[in-house]
Amino acid sequence: MKTEKVSVNLSPVELGQIDCLVEHGLFDSRSDFIRTSARKHLENHSSEFEKFLKPEPADKEDSGISYAFSLGIIGFSKNEILKYIKSGKKLKIRVIGLLKFSNGITKEEIKQVVLSCKVYGKLVAGNEVKEALREIEEM
Repeated sequence: MKTEKVSVNLSPVELGQIDCLVEHGLFDSRSDFIRTSARKHLENHSSEFEKFLKPEPADKEDSGISYAFSLGIIGFSKNEILKYIKSGKKLKIRVIGLLKFSNGITKEEIKQVVLSCKVYGKLVAGNEVKEALREIEEM
């Protein structure tokens, strides 16, 4: 899996403690320590992610809404967006991970389909799509 680079500020004491663990063979590197620590904490909070990815009770009653809620990767092609437009269904999107919209999708198409969109992680899309999603979130 492709990774993203992040910066972390640590005190000299914390950094020294990590270096000591690395030097004594408990971790391969500072990055390995930080990755391992992050994964452990994320596993401890996995139930919180499950709550976030469930539709709201009021939403369940509306059959004109589809949900794309995922812990992982979601992608939409131009054809998929056009199918939503043709069907008249609206889309609520929640992603913890990566959300990708293929090239060629217009701002107007997004506004016709997407009711709400929240991404914790990374959004890969053209500028028009990003602008449309920002405007939807501001409503």
